[in-house]
Amino acid sequence: MAATPSTASAERRPALTFRLPRVGTWPALEILGIVAVTGLALVLRLHGLTDAPLFTDDLDEMQFAWAGLNLIQHGDPITWSYYPGYPSYEAFTAFGVTVPLVHHWMDHPPLYSLLIGGWVWLLGARDMTGFDAAEVRLVPVACSTLTVPLTYLLGRRFIGAGAAMVGALLLATAPAAVLLGRVAEPESAQAVLLLLALLLTLRVLDGRAGAITVLVLLVCAVAAPLLKVSGIAIAGICAVILAASGRWKLAGILAGGGALGIVLFAVYGAFVDWGQFVRTWGVQASNRISVMSAFDFITAPSGLNRRLRDGWWLLGWIGLGLLAARRLGRRELFLIWPAAAYTVTMLVLAGEKEVEQYGWYRVIVYPELYLAAGWLAWEAVRRRSLPLLTILLALGGATATNWWLGGADSAWVPNPLLLCVLIGAVLLPAVLVLWRPDDRRTWRIAGWTSGAAVAVMALGGTIESLQLDRFFFRM
Repeated sequence: MAATPSTASAERRPALTFRLPRVGTWPALEILGIVAVTGLALVLRLHGLTDAPLFTDDLDEMQFAWAGLNLIQHGDPITWSYYPGYPSYEAFTAFGVTVPLVHHWMDHPPLYSLLIGGWVWLLGARDMTGFDAAEVRLVPVACSTLTVPLTYLLGRRFIGAGAAMVGALLLATAPAAVLLGRVAEPESAQAVLLLLALLLTLRVLDGRAGAITVLVLLVCAVAAPLLKVSGIAIAGICAVILAASGRWKLAGILAGGGALGIVLFAVYGAFVDWGQFVRTWGVQASNRISVMSAFDFITAPSGLNRRLRDGWWLLGWIGLGLLAARRLGRRELFLIWPAAAYTVTMLVLAGEKEVEQYGWYRVIVYPELYLAAGWLAWEAVRRRSLPLLTILLALGGATATNWWLGGADSAWVPNPLLLCVLIGAVLLPAVLVLWRPDDRRTWRIAGWTSGAAVAVMALGGTIESLQLDRFFFRM
């Protein structure tokens, strides 16, 4: 099957000069498209910003804001924790919940707390009730919106403009991505750092990296584990890419930068309270109870009380597998390796219960997974592929219609005959293409029906994202 121009050029380019695209050479329609998709992502994330999830659904948002605000004002990261080992716990009621406050909080590194706490301090907050959910969530909304154009930049290079646009559109509109894109968790900022680090690494391999590029790449490596320890994966991901490309010296520097981030966290712990640091991280280590956390990371519905399931996430893993089977060199390193490496990081560092419950663990690699899902959808339409269209309907299509076409707070349960008719309307033209592959009319009809199916899925995801408060209740 002949490739489209965009796909063909994307497949050849990694073996040639490996240059990042210059926006000035892009068609105006393409630029308008990614601006529109990014704008849509921002609108969906701001719409109902405090309605779903509620501020009390994820108490980590208060935890980080309080820790940062108190660290800035008092030099002590006072916030809540349920971990054992703190000398004392003081009941504190705010925003309708009562939590145990602790001093010298060490559950996570301080950088994300300083980011959130510093932001609400700049907005005028001076005490632990002086801010609201909307103010806290502006930071993750900015981060998750920024991932959309960065995802497109990365995907355009390796899977072509069309597939990258579909991936960016899915990331912008899918309910799980929108919901988790509002939550103030470190992974939202780490996703930006990972994309930026990958793009900078690509620039290094292009031979166009100066001292500033290398410095910013090193800053990403150091900062990521200071946001959350699992961010050490970012340094490892890019270091392996550089090593596989023969840039061993820079790979070592980058790996050292990731290790430096962990060391700086330990230095911070020693400065604030070394004994508490050791006790807290002893508890963190005890959360690991087997080696199945990577399995749960992939297979758990979405970490959102099992009501909001993300078919695009699973479709993305299928897409990554299909891409990996093609053995396309650096495409594997930049699109597939990051998700695989982070999954192994979950296996090493994460506790199974937390991985299953907390969907925001996935946010850091959402761009790669949604790009893979977008590529699979693009290939299904481009090739009029019966198997790919069937998988697309079973996962992406079901996700996009489940709540959109259901009633208020209920899933869509259509008559089986109606469902068969709708599925058949999409798949039958693809069957006819297999029967008569040289019939241009059949080819065009199959293209229009499969393209319309993908458009309807994107529309369904957008509508669901505008109505998250109707069917999402609690994490």
